[in-house]
Parts: sequence; C-alpha cells; structure tokens
Amino acid sequence: MATHLPTSRFALRPVFDRHLPDGAWWPENRRLSDQLGGLFAFWPPERGRIARVLYSPPDWEDHPRSVHVPGRMVKTGSFPRDDTHQVTLSLIDGGRRSITVIPPDTPPRDAQEILAGVRGVAAVRASRRRAEPQPAWDNEGGHV
Repeated sequence: MATHLPTSRFALRPVFDRHLPDGAWWPENRRLSDQLGGLFAFWPPERGRIARVLYSPPDWEDHPRSVHVPGRMVKTGSFPRDDTHQVTLSLIDGGRRSITVIPPDTPPRDAQEILAGVRGVAAVRASRRRAEPQPAWDNEGGHV
C-alpha cells in the first residue's frame, strides 16, 4: 500500500469563505475512532484548539461518543439524519470549522484534485489559463 504524506490527506482553504467548507479531509478508512487522531495531527494549532467534533453518521462505520486523540479525549456527536459528508470542528474559542470528508475509497487522483482545489491550486492554474488575452468590453456596454 502506498504511503501518503499528511498534506496529501488534508487541506485548508487559504482564505475563509463562509459559503464554502473550510477544508477537506481524506481519511484512510471509515472508522472515526481510528482516523480522528490523524485529523487532529493535521490541524494547525494557530487555527485554534478543537474542543468537539460533529460528524455525518453515513460516513463512518462506528459512531463513538468520544475519541482518544493525542494527549486527550474529545467529545464527538452527530445528528441522526445528518448526511452532509462533513465534520464540524467546534473550537475552544466558540468558532466552528466545516471540513468535507472525502470517502476513503475515492481514487487517489480524484481525492488529490479535491484537496488541491481546497488549497487553491486549481484557482491558480485557472488564473494562468485566463492570463491569455480575452475579448474586452468597452465602458459603454458594447463589445470591443
């Protein structure tokens, strides 16, 4: 089995946008109790301390009430009908961050494309393509 670098499994948006998830996570399996420690390891401390995790039940084989993560136990919870395919991280300062869960069986190329999009790599590539001369409009509303 191929080894994945942590950055190939987790990504955060460089700029906060309340209309989009804050990041994406590609766990290695569907056991939340096994995988949540990895998410905590990826989480940058400067983004805040995670106090609680809400999860989407269909994404996971287990539904723990708490999970041991490095150095402590963290409470987890879900809403029975939640099918958002996200985890919501409640931070100690009261903030919340939504992270899209990429299914573990997603082909690596597809998962990496999603993660790159979250990091903004896709936007950078698209902006390079847009750098080519485009038709312009004049200030009167007509095509030049």
